[in-house]
Amino acid sequence: MKRRASFVRLGLTFAGCFLGAGYVSGRELWQFFGRYGAWGWPGLVLAVGGLGALGAMTLLLVRETGETALEKLVIPWEIPALRAVVFGFSLLFLFGIDSIMTAGAAALFQQSLGLPRGWAGLGFSALVAALTLTGLEGMVLAFSAIVPFLTASAVVLGALALARGPETRAGAAEGGAWLLSAVTFAAYNMFSSVAILAPLGRGVPKKTALRAVAFGAALLLLIAAVVLLALGRAPDAAAEELPMLSLAGGISPAAAFLLALELLCAMLGTAFSCFLTGVDQLAACVPRLRARRKTGVFALSALVWGASLFGFGKLIDVVYPAFGLCSIVFLLSMGLHFRRVRKAAGLTGRAGGGGNVHARRAQGARSVLGACRTHGLRGTHKARGERRTHRVPGERRTRRAPGERRTRRAPGERRTRRAPGEEPDGEPKS
Repeated sequence: MKRRASFVRLGLTFAGCFLGAGYVSGRELWQFFGRYGAWGWPGLVLAVGGLGALGAMTLLLVRETGETALEKLVIPWEIPALRAVVFGFSLLFLFGIDSIMTAGAAALFQQSLGLPRGWAGLGFSALVAALTLTGLEGMVLAFSAIVPFLTASAVVLGALALARGPETRAGAAEGGAWLLSAVTFAAYNMFSSVAILAPLGRGVPKKTALRAVAFGAALLLLIAAVVLLALGRAPDAAAEELPMLSLAGGISPAAAFLLALELLCAMLGTAFSCFLTGVDQLAACVPRLRARRKTGVFALSALVWGASLFGFGKLIDVVYPAFGLCSIVFLLSMGLHFRRVRKAAGLTGRAGGGGNVHARRAQGARSVLGACRTHGLRGTHKARGERRTHRVPGERRTRRAPGERRTRRAPGERRTRRAPGEEPDGEPKS
Protein backbone atom coordinates (compact mmCIF):
# COMPACT_ATOMS: atom_id res chain seq x y z
CA MET A 1 0.00 0.00 0.00
CA LYS A 2 1.28 3.46 -0.78
CA ARG A 3 0.35 4.89 2.56
CA ARG A 4 -0.14 3.25 5.91
CA ALA A 5 -3.79 2.40 6.44
CA SER A 6 -5.55 3.17 9.68
CA PHE A 7 -7.05 0.35 11.67
CA VAL A 8 -10.51 1.34 10.38
CA ARG A 9 -9.56 0.91 6.71
CA LEU A 10 -7.71 -2.30 7.47
CA GLY A 11 -10.65 -3.57 9.52
CA LEU A 12 -13.09 -2.78 6.71
CA THR A 13 -10.85 -4.64 4.27
CA PHE A 14 -10.67 -7.61 6.64
CA ALA A 15 -14.46 -7.75 6.93
CA GLY A 16 -14.89 -7.25 3.20
CA CYS A 17 -12.90 -10.42 2.50
CA PHE A 18 -15.79 -12.48 3.90
CA LEU A 19 -18.85 -10.43 2.92
CA GLY A 20 -19.69 -12.20 -0.29
CA ALA A 21 -22.96 -13.19 -1.87
CA GLY A 22 -23.35 -16.29 0.31
CA TYR A 23 -22.81 -14.32 3.52
CA VAL A 24 -25.01 -11.30 2.81
CA SER A 25 -27.78 -13.22 1.04
CA GLY A 26 -28.10 -15.58 4.01
CA ARG A 27 -27.55 -18.75 1.94
CA GLU A 28 -24.15 -19.49 3.44
CA LEU A 29 -25.09 -18.43 6.98
CA TRP A 30 -28.21 -20.57 7.03
CA GLN A 31 -26.37 -23.59 5.61
CA PHE A 32 -23.64 -23.49 8.26
CA PHE A 33 -25.49 -22.01 11.27
CA GLY A 34 -29.21 -21.28 10.87
CA ARG A 35 -30.35 -24.83 10.21
CA TYR A 36 -28.92 -25.96 13.56
CA GLY A 37 -31.37 -23.85 15.53
CA ALA A 38 -30.11 -22.67 18.92
CA TRP A 39 -26.81 -24.50 18.50
CA GLY A 40 -26.05 -22.33 15.49
CA TRP A 41 -25.38 -19.30 17.69
CA PRO A 42 -22.39 -20.70 19.61
CA GLY A 43 -21.17 -22.02 16.26
CA LEU A 44 -21.38 -18.51 14.77
CA VAL A 45 -19.49 -16.94 17.68
CA LEU A 46 -16.84 -19.65 17.48
CA ALA A 47 -16.45 -19.24 13.71
CA VAL A 48 -16.19 -15.43 13.75
CA GLY A 49 -13.81 -15.56 16.72
CA GLY A 50 -11.70 -18.05 14.78
CA LEU A 51 -11.67 -15.75 11.76
CA GLY A 52 -10.44 -12.91 13.98
CA ALA A 53 -7.68 -15.00 15.56
CA LEU A 54 -6.51 -16.37 12.20
CA GLY A 55 -6.64 -12.89 10.64
CA ALA A 56 -4.45 -11.47 13.41
CA MET A 57 -2.05 -14.41 13.02
CA THR A 58 -1.78 -13.77 9.28
CA LEU A 59 -1.01 -10.06 9.63
CA LEU A 60 1.53 -10.62 12.43
CA LEU A 61 3.22 -13.48 10.57
CA VAL A 62 3.69 -11.29 7.50
CA ARG A 63 4.98 -8.51 9.74
CA GLU A 64 7.56 -10.78 11.37
CA THR A 65 8.77 -12.73 8.33
CA GLY A 66 8.32 -10.21 5.52
CA GLU A 67 6.81 -12.99 3.35
CA THR A 68 3.58 -12.36 1.43
CA ALA A 69 3.46 -15.51 -0.71
CA LEU A 70 0.72 -17.82 0.56
CA GLU A 71 2.67 -21.02 0.02
CA LYS A 72 5.62 -19.72 2.09
CA LEU A 73 3.35 -18.59 4.91
CA VAL A 74 1.56 -21.93 5.06
CA ILE A 75 4.59 -24.21 4.52
CA PRO A 76 7.59 -23.06 6.62
CA TRP A 77 9.80 -25.89 5.35
CA GLU A 78 11.72 -25.80 2.06
CA ILE A 79 9.61 -28.43 0.30
CA PRO A 80 8.93 -27.17 -3.27
CA ALA A 81 6.46 -29.94 -4.12
CA LEU A 82 4.29 -29.25 -1.09
CA ARG A 83 4.41 -25.51 -1.68
CA ALA A 84 3.33 -26.10 -5.29
CA VAL A 85 0.32 -28.07 -4.04
CA VAL A 86 -0.70 -25.20 -1.74
CA PHE A 87 -0.19 -22.70 -4.57
CA GLY A 88 -2.41 -24.66 -6.96
CA PHE A 89 -5.04 -25.24 -4.27
CA SER A 90 -5.15 -21.52 -3.52
CA LEU A 91 -5.54 -20.56 -7.18
CA LEU A 92 -8.42 -23.00 -7.69
CA PHE A 93 -10.14 -21.75 -4.55
CA LEU A 94 -9.76 -18.04 -5.39
CA PHE A 95 -11.05 -18.44 -8.93
CA GLY A 96 -13.76 -20.79 -7.62
CA ILE A 97 -15.02 -18.09 -5.25
CA ASP A 98 -14.98 -15.61 -8.12
CA SER A 99 -17.12 -18.03 -10.14
CA ILE A 100 -19.58 -18.28 -7.24
CA MET A 101 -19.86 -14.49 -7.03
CA THR A 102 -20.39 -14.27 -10.79
CA ALA A 103 -23.10 -16.92 -10.64
CA GLY A 104 -24.72 -15.08 -7.73
CA ALA A 105 -24.72 -11.80 -9.62
CA ALA A 106 -26.29 -13.50 -12.64
CA ALA A 107 -29.00 -15.02 -10.44
CA LEU A 108 -29.60 -11.63 -8.85
CA PHE A 109 -30.09 -9.88 -12.20
CA GLN A 110 -32.40 -12.64 -13.39
CA GLN A 111 -34.50 -12.62 -10.20
CA SER A 112 -34.69 -8.80 -9.97
CA LEU A 113 -34.70 -7.63 -13.59
CA GLY A 114 -35.44 -10.75 -15.61
CA LEU A 115 -32.13 -10.62 -17.50
CA PRO A 116 -30.66 -13.82 -18.98
CA ARG A 117 -28.14 -15.35 -16.59
CA GLY A 118 -25.47 -15.90 -19.22
CA TRP A 119 -25.30 -12.30 -20.42
CA ALA A 120 -25.64 -10.86 -16.92
CA GLY A 121 -22.76 -13.01 -15.68
CA LEU A 122 -20.61 -12.02 -18.65
CA GLY A 123 -21.12 -8.32 -17.95
CA PHE A 124 -20.30 -8.83 -14.26
CA SER A 125 -17.08 -10.69 -15.14
CA ALA A 126 -16.01 -7.88 -17.46
CA LEU A 127 -16.60 -5.31 -14.69
CA VAL A 128 -14.50 -7.34 -12.22
CA ALA A 129 -11.70 -7.60 -14.79
CA ALA A 130 -11.71 -3.85 -15.33
CA LEU A 131 -11.53 -3.19 -11.57
CA THR A 132 -8.66 -5.66 -11.24
CA LEU A 133 -6.48 -3.35 -13.32
CA THR A 134 -6.64 -0.75 -10.49
CA GLY A 135 -4.55 -3.01 -8.23
CA LEU A 136 -4.32 -3.37 -4.46
CA GLU A 137 -5.01 0.27 -3.64
CA GLY A 138 -8.23 0.11 -5.62
CA MET A 139 -9.32 -2.94 -3.62
CA VAL A 140 -8.77 -1.19 -0.27
CA LEU A 141 -10.70 1.89 -1.44
CA ALA A 142 -13.54 -0.30 -2.72
CA PHE A 143 -13.90 -2.11 0.61
CA SER A 144 -13.73 1.18 2.50
CA ALA A 145 -16.87 2.26 0.64
CA ILE A 146 -18.71 -1.07 0.33
CA VAL A 147 -18.47 -2.50 3.87
CA PRO A 148 -20.09 0.48 5.71
CA PHE A 149 -22.96 0.38 3.23
CA LEU A 150 -23.39 -3.39 3.70
CA THR A 151 -23.45 -3.05 7.48
CA ALA A 152 -25.98 -0.21 7.53
CA SER A 153 -28.31 -1.80 4.98
CA ALA A 154 -28.16 -5.20 6.74
CA VAL A 155 -29.20 -3.60 10.03
CA VAL A 156 -32.07 -1.70 8.39
CA LEU A 157 -33.41 -4.73 6.52
CA GLY A 158 -33.01 -6.92 9.60
CA ALA A 159 -35.00 -4.48 11.71
CA LEU A 160 -37.79 -4.42 9.09
CA ALA A 161 -37.88 -8.24 8.98
CA LEU A 162 -37.95 -8.57 12.76
CA ALA A 163 -40.90 -6.19 12.95
CA ARG A 164 -43.04 -8.47 10.77
CA GLY A 165 -44.25 -10.90 13.40
CA PRO A 166 -43.47 -13.79 15.76
CA GLU A 167 -40.51 -16.04 15.07
CA THR A 168 -41.01 -19.46 13.51
CA ARG A 169 -38.11 -21.70 14.42
CA ALA A 170 -36.68 -24.34 12.12
CA GLY A 171 -35.84 -27.80 13.40
CA ALA A 172 -32.37 -28.22 14.85
CA ALA A 173 -29.95 -30.77 13.41
CA GLU A 174 -29.09 -33.82 15.49
CA GLY A 175 -25.68 -34.53 17.05
CA GLY A 176 -22.69 -32.23 17.13
CA ALA A 177 -22.62 -31.37 13.44
CA TRP A 178 -22.85 -27.66 14.29
CA LEU A 179 -19.28 -27.69 15.65
CA LEU A 180 -17.81 -29.24 12.50
CA SER A 181 -19.89 -26.83 10.44
CA ALA A 182 -18.47 -23.82 12.34
CA VAL A 183 -14.87 -25.05 11.97
CA THR A 184 -15.37 -25.71 8.25
CA PHE A 185 -16.89 -22.26 7.76
CA ALA A 186 -13.96 -20.52 9.46
CA ALA A 187 -11.38 -22.67 7.66
CA TYR A 188 -12.41 -22.14 4.05
CA ASN A 189 -13.23 -18.46 4.58
CA MET A 190 -9.88 -17.77 6.21
CA PHE A 191 -7.77 -19.75 3.77
CA SER A 192 -9.20 -17.84 0.84
CA SER A 193 -8.48 -14.57 2.65
CA VAL A 194 -4.87 -15.24 3.68
CA ALA A 195 -3.57 -14.39 0.22
CA ILE A 196 -5.73 -11.23 0.16
CA LEU A 197 -4.61 -10.00 3.60
CA ALA A 198 -0.92 -10.91 3.26
CA PRO A 199 0.12 -7.90 1.12
CA LEU A 200 -1.56 -5.60 3.69
CA GLY A 201 0.47 -6.91 6.65
CA ARG A 202 3.80 -5.37 5.74
CA GLY A 203 4.76 -2.51 8.00
CA VAL A 204 1.50 -2.59 9.99
CA PRO A 205 2.11 -2.06 13.74
CA LYS A 206 1.00 -4.89 15.99
CA LYS A 207 -1.53 -2.74 17.86
CA THR A 208 -3.07 -1.51 14.60
CA ALA A 209 -3.38 -5.06 13.25
CA LEU A 210 -5.12 -6.34 16.39
CA ARG A 211 -7.53 -3.40 16.55
CA ALA A 212 -8.35 -3.76 12.85
CA VAL A 213 -9.13 -7.46 13.15
CA ALA A 214 -11.29 -6.92 16.23
CA PHE A 215 -13.21 -4.16 14.44
CA GLY A 216 -13.74 -6.26 11.32
CA ALA A 217 -14.84 -9.33 13.32
CA ALA A 218 -17.40 -7.22 15.20
CA LEU A 219 -18.90 -6.08 11.88
CA LEU A 220 -19.07 -9.67 10.63
CA LEU A 221 -20.81 -10.82 13.80
CA LEU A 222 -23.32 -7.97 13.64
CA ILE A 223 -24.30 -8.66 10.02
CA ALA A 224 -24.55 -12.43 10.58
CA ALA A 225 -26.71 -11.99 13.68
CA VAL A 226 -29.13 -9.68 11.88
CA VAL A 227 -29.41 -12.01 8.87
CA LEU A 228 -30.01 -15.13 10.97
CA LEU A 229 -32.60 -13.39 13.16
CA ALA A 230 -34.42 -12.18 10.05
CA LEU A 231 -34.43 -15.62 8.41
CA GLY A 232 -35.63 -17.13 11.70
CA ARG A 233 -38.87 -15.21 11.22
CA ALA A 234 -39.42 -16.82 7.82
CA PRO A 235 -37.51 -20.13 7.53
CA ASP A 236 -39.29 -20.91 4.25
CA ALA A 237 -37.27 -18.14 2.61
CA ALA A 238 -34.06 -19.97 3.56
CA ALA A 239 -34.84 -22.60 0.90
CA GLU A 240 -34.53 -19.97 -1.85
CA GLU A 241 -31.30 -19.42 -3.78
CA LEU A 242 -31.07 -15.87 -2.38
CA PRO A 243 -32.99 -16.10 0.93
CA MET A 244 -32.71 -12.46 2.05
CA LEU A 245 -33.84 -11.21 -1.35
CA SER A 246 -36.99 -13.32 -1.13
CA LEU A 247 -37.58 -12.07 2.40
CA ALA A 248 -37.08 -8.43 1.41
CA GLY A 249 -39.48 -8.87 -1.51
CA GLY A 250 -42.21 -9.73 0.96
CA ILE A 251 -41.62 -6.52 2.93
CA SER A 252 -41.77 -3.87 0.18
CA PRO A 253 -40.34 -3.13 -3.28
CA ALA A 254 -38.01 -0.55 -1.72
CA ALA A 255 -36.61 -3.16 0.67
CA ALA A 256 -36.12 -5.59 -2.22
CA PHE A 257 -34.25 -2.94 -4.21
CA LEU A 258 -32.03 -2.10 -1.22
CA LEU A 259 -31.22 -5.77 -0.65
CA ALA A 260 -30.48 -6.31 -4.34
CA LEU A 261 -28.05 -3.38 -4.29
CA GLU A 262 -26.48 -4.72 -1.09
CA LEU A 263 -25.98 -8.15 -2.63
CA LEU A 264 -24.48 -6.70 -5.79
CA CYS A 265 -21.94 -4.68 -3.80
CA ALA A 266 -21.02 -7.71 -1.70
CA MET A 267 -20.54 -9.90 -4.74
CA LEU A 268 -18.52 -7.25 -6.52
CA GLY A 269 -16.18 -6.70 -3.57
CA THR A 270 -15.50 -10.40 -3.01
CA ALA A 271 -15.11 -11.17 -6.70
CA PHE A 272 -12.75 -8.21 -7.11
CA SER A 273 -10.51 -9.17 -4.19
CA CYS A 274 -10.32 -12.88 -5.05
CA PHE A 275 -9.76 -12.32 -8.77
CA LEU A 276 -7.08 -9.67 -8.15
CA THR A 277 -5.22 -11.93 -5.72
CA GLY A 278 -5.42 -14.91 -8.05
CA VAL A 279 -4.14 -12.88 -11.00
CA ASP A 280 -1.24 -11.48 -8.96
CA GLN A 281 -0.25 -14.97 -7.75
CA LEU A 282 -0.41 -16.38 -11.26
CA ALA A 283 1.51 -13.42 -12.73
CA ALA A 284 4.36 -14.05 -10.29
CA CYS A 285 4.93 -17.44 -11.97
CA VAL A 286 3.96 -16.66 -15.58
CA PRO A 287 6.11 -13.90 -17.15
CA ARG A 288 3.83 -13.69 -20.20
CA LEU A 289 0.90 -12.71 -17.98
CA ARG A 290 2.98 -9.92 -16.43
CA ALA A 291 3.94 -8.64 -19.89
CA ARG A 292 0.36 -8.72 -21.23
CA ARG A 293 -1.62 -8.15 -18.07
CA LYS A 294 -4.72 -6.63 -19.69
CA THR A 295 -5.18 -9.46 -22.16
CA GLY A 296 -4.50 -12.09 -19.50
CA VAL A 297 -6.95 -10.54 -17.04
CA PHE A 298 -9.86 -10.54 -19.49
CA ALA A 299 -9.00 -14.06 -20.73
CA LEU A 300 -9.09 -15.38 -17.15
CA SER A 301 -12.37 -13.57 -16.51
CA ALA A 302 -13.89 -15.41 -19.48
CA LEU A 303 -12.87 -18.75 -17.93
CA VAL A 304 -14.39 -17.71 -14.61
CA TRP A 305 -17.63 -16.77 -16.36
CA GLY A 306 -17.76 -20.21 -18.00
CA ALA A 307 -17.42 -21.92 -14.61
CA SER A 308 -20.19 -19.71 -13.16
CA LEU A 309 -22.74 -21.25 -15.55
CA PHE A 310 -23.04 -24.26 -13.19
CA GLY A 311 -25.23 -22.11 -10.92
CA PHE A 312 -24.91 -20.21 -7.66
CA GLY A 313 -26.49 -22.71 -5.26
CA LYS A 314 -24.69 -25.76 -6.67
CA LEU A 315 -21.29 -24.07 -6.52
CA ILE A 316 -21.78 -23.03 -2.87
CA ASP A 317 -22.95 -26.50 -1.81
CA VAL A 318 -19.94 -28.21 -3.46
CA VAL A 319 -17.00 -25.79 -3.44
CA TYR A 320 -17.15 -24.40 0.09
CA PRO A 321 -17.44 -27.63 2.12
CA ALA A 322 -14.87 -29.50 -0.02
CA PHE A 323 -12.25 -26.77 0.16
CA GLY A 324 -13.07 -26.08 3.80
CA LEU A 325 -12.00 -29.52 5.01
CA CYS A 326 -8.68 -29.29 3.14
CA SER A 327 -8.10 -25.75 4.41
CA ILE A 328 -8.07 -26.94 8.02
CA VAL A 329 -4.79 -28.81 7.42
CA PHE A 330 -3.12 -25.84 5.75
CA LEU A 331 -4.20 -23.43 8.48
CA LEU A 332 -2.80 -25.76 11.15
CA SER A 333 0.52 -25.73 9.28
CA MET A 334 0.47 -21.92 9.17
CA GLY A 335 -0.24 -21.89 12.91
CA LEU A 336 2.86 -24.02 13.46
CA HIS A 337 4.87 -21.57 11.35
CA PHE A 338 3.58 -18.67 13.44
CA ARG A 339 4.55 -20.46 16.66
CA ARG A 340 8.07 -21.07 15.38
CA VAL A 341 8.51 -17.44 14.33
CA ARG A 342 7.26 -16.10 17.66
CA LYS A 343 9.57 -18.45 19.53
CA ALA A 344 12.53 -17.34 17.41
CA ALA A 345 11.64 -13.69 17.99
CA GLY A 346 11.56 -14.31 21.75
CA LEU A 347 14.98 -15.94 21.68
CA THR A 348 16.51 -12.92 19.97
CA GLY A 349 15.33 -10.71 22.84
CA ARG A 350 13.61 -8.28 20.52
CA ALA A 351 11.95 -5.46 22.41
CA GLY A 352 9.69 -4.26 19.59
CA GLY A 353 9.45 -3.03 16.06
CA GLY A 354 8.62 -4.83 12.82
CA GLY A 355 10.76 -6.44 10.20
CA ASN A 356 12.01 -9.86 9.26
CA VAL A 357 13.07 -11.85 12.32
CA HIS A 358 15.03 -14.32 10.23
CA ALA A 359 16.91 -11.54 8.46
CA ARG A 360 17.68 -9.79 11.80
CA ARG A 361 19.14 -12.93 13.32
CA ALA A 362 21.26 -13.69 10.24
CA GLN A 363 22.49 -10.10 10.02
CA GLY A 364 23.44 -10.08 13.71
CA ALA A 365 25.37 -13.32 13.35
CA ARG A 366 27.21 -12.00 10.30
CA SER A 367 28.13 -8.80 12.15
CA VAL A 368 29.63 -10.66 15.12
CA LEU A 369 31.59 -13.08 12.95
CA GLY A 370 32.85 -10.25 10.76
CA ALA A 371 34.13 -8.32 13.77
CA CYS A 372 35.96 -11.42 15.07
CA ARG A 373 37.64 -12.02 11.74
CA THR A 374 38.67 -8.39 11.44
CA HIS A 375 40.49 -8.39 14.78
CA GLY A 376 41.80 -11.95 14.60
CA LEU A 377 39.74 -13.07 17.60
CA ARG A 378 38.75 -16.65 18.24
CA GLY A 379 35.89 -17.74 20.42
CA THR A 380 36.73 -19.33 23.78
CA HIS A 381 34.70 -21.00 26.49
CA LYS A 382 35.06 -21.11 30.27
CA ALA A 383 36.38 -24.32 31.79
CA ARG A 384 33.87 -26.72 33.29
CA GLY A 385 33.00 -25.62 36.79
CA GLU A 386 34.49 -22.14 36.32
CA ARG A 387 32.29 -19.32 37.50
CA ARG A 388 32.17 -15.82 36.12
CA THR A 389 33.85 -13.23 38.38
CA HIS A 390 31.48 -10.49 39.56
CA ARG A 391 32.33 -7.16 41.12
CA VAL A 392 31.64 -6.78 44.83
CA PRO A 393 28.72 -4.52 45.82
CA GLY A 394 29.74 -0.88 45.53
CA GLU A 395 32.83 -1.59 43.41
CA ARG A 396 32.97 0.50 40.25
CA ARG A 397 34.21 -0.71 36.92
CA THR A 398 37.75 0.47 36.06
CA ARG A 399 37.70 2.75 33.04
CA ARG A 400 40.56 3.46 30.65
CA ALA A 401 42.18 6.88 30.77
CA PRO A 402 41.32 9.33 27.97
CA GLY A 403 43.35 8.37 24.90
CA GLU A 404 44.31 4.96 26.30
CA ARG A 405 43.64 2.14 23.86
CA ARG A 406 42.43 -1.29 24.76
CA THR A 407 45.14 -3.97 24.67
CA ARG A 408 44.31 -6.65 22.11
CA ARG A 409 45.71 -10.14 21.76
CA ALA A 410 48.03 -10.90 18.90
CA PRO A 411 46.57 -12.87 15.95
CA GLY A 412 46.44 -16.52 16.93
CA GLU A 413 46.97 -15.85 20.65
CA ARG A 414 44.39 -17.55 22.86
CA ARG A 415 42.96 -16.26 26.10
CA THR A 416 44.52 -17.78 29.22
CA ARG A 417 42.00 -19.83 31.14
CA ARG A 418 41.89 -20.04 34.92
CA ALA A 419 41.94 -23.42 36.54
CA PRO A 420 38.83 -24.46 38.49
CA GLY A 421 38.90 -22.70 41.87
CA GLU A 422 41.67 -20.25 40.88
CA GLU A 423 41.24 -16.56 41.76
CA PRO A 424 41.75 -13.88 39.09
CA ASP A 425 45.24 -13.03 40.54
CA GLY A 426 46.42 -16.63 39.96
CA GLU A 427 46.35 -17.72 43.61
CA PRO A 428 44.18 -20.65 44.57
CA LYS A 429 41.19 -20.11 46.77
CA SER A 430 41.84 -20.54 50.52
